Amino acid sequence: MEGVGEERGAAGPLADIEELVLCSSCRRSYDEAERAPKLLACKHAFCLACVGTVLSEGREVVCPHCSKRTEPPSGVAASLPTHGALLALARRVANAEPPPPAAAALWCGACGGPPTPACAAHAALVAVLRSHAAVARDTLLLREELRRLAGRRRDAQLRALDAATALKMRLEGELSVPAPISPPAPDAPPPPDPSAVTALPAAVAEVERLRARHLSALMRCRLDELIRAASSPLDFERMRRALVGLDVPTPPPSAPQHAPTDPVLFLANYCMVQLYIRDFLQQHDEGEGGEPLLRMPPTYPLFYFELDVDGVPCGRFVVEVRNDLAPRMARNFSMLTVGERGIGYRGCTVFQCFENESVITGDFEMNNGRGGCSVYKEGFFMPDDTKMAAVRGAVGMRRSQKHQDHLGLVGSQFRIILREKRNFTAIFAFVVEGLELVDRLSCMGDSNGKPHSTILIAKCGKLY
Repeated sequence: MEGVGEERGAAGPLADIEELVLCSSCRRSYDEAERAPKLLACKHAFCLACVGTVLSEGREVVCPHCSKRTEPPSGVAASLPTHGALLALARRVANAEPPPPAAAALWCGACGGPPTPACAAHAALVAVLRSHAAVARDTLLLREELRRLAGRRRDAQLRALDAATALKMRLEGELSVPAPISPPAPDAPPPPDPSAVTALPAAVAEVERLRARHLSALMRCRLDELIRAASSPLDFERMRRALVGLDVPTPPPSAPQHAPTDPVLFLANYCMVQLYIRDFLQQHDEGEGGEPLLRMPPTYPLFYFELDVDGVPCGRFVVEVRNDLAPRMARNFSMLTVGERGIGYRGCTVFQCFENESVITGDFEMNNGRGGCSVYKEGFFMPDDTKMAAVRGAVGMRRSQKHQDHLGLVGSQFRIILREKRNFTAIFAFVVEGLELVDRLSCMGDSNGKPHSTILIAKCGKLY
């Protein structure tokens, strides 16, 4: 129909206004009750019903347009601010009168006459146009839903990356511990010692302890062989059957098994075995009152930091310090964390936040990046040359800004890296827990990195 374009051109502005008062998630008009327009931190608005159900993930609301997260002030969606302009526009559109019929005559492009229901060609053309409109509307809705699902999938991928990084650092720590080497057996038994009679109970206890450790190591080897030979995902029942008959220890087979070619399957089975060891074997052994089976102490010291945002607790993160590669920086960080000499990180603020890049704190003197010093006598010192890469989750000492001699000395300030920095050195630790909290804190800074909220280290100390 030649007149359809003119009719759409006349109704275009009104259609655009009606589009503004529709929620882009459910495509329903805003009102003052259950579908009041709620404004997120990213300046996008959605109706109250969608914010409280579809877009909610725990205590946070995820924007489907930009994937940014907004935490309601009191934890409920109704506490978010209402977009007053959209609500007023929705009232006007709801109370507006329908437009008058167009005065210009329309004609049918098929028969050349006025468009009437009796014209079969005109009715078929109208049906086609309506089908096109329905397809366009469904396409828009599907694209919005795909964008929202892509944001949720990206969030899950970031969490998986954090878990894989923590697992990688844990395995590297276990591999760096040298295996214990037993002393060679003497050729002839030593002569009897009269004092050895009193030490017999301790020797028997040591033998029992070594037997328990041998059984624990044998169980771990049996499970490792099961991982290498598995061609499908493992379950707890298969692991239990694999450990049957280990009461009488036998040496494991020396022939290596063929490893599966799928790394995802191998990693999934490895994680399932670790869960089985943690949730079944350790708990069972502790219930019998014995030494916890397969329990390994942390390889490196762990330190925790509990943070407040504007006086409200927001969580904590845990840092693993590599005291073997950076002894001076590790000792300085440890003493400042526990406050051994009356100074330390407790009460410090995060004075710089760069979104998805880094977070900087540790200035206990001025809290602006121009203060702070080490626990050593000289105040500032040259950092250890660790050769560790500045990857996501790494923690490094920040170079001092007090000295202008370009020596690159460090004091107390440290930086948590959220994106790889190729030229950043002085890495001495890694965040092994709570990296998602640091991600949220990095979004609280402006373009210059200055936080718009007060982020305070309320409590810190050493875990192990």
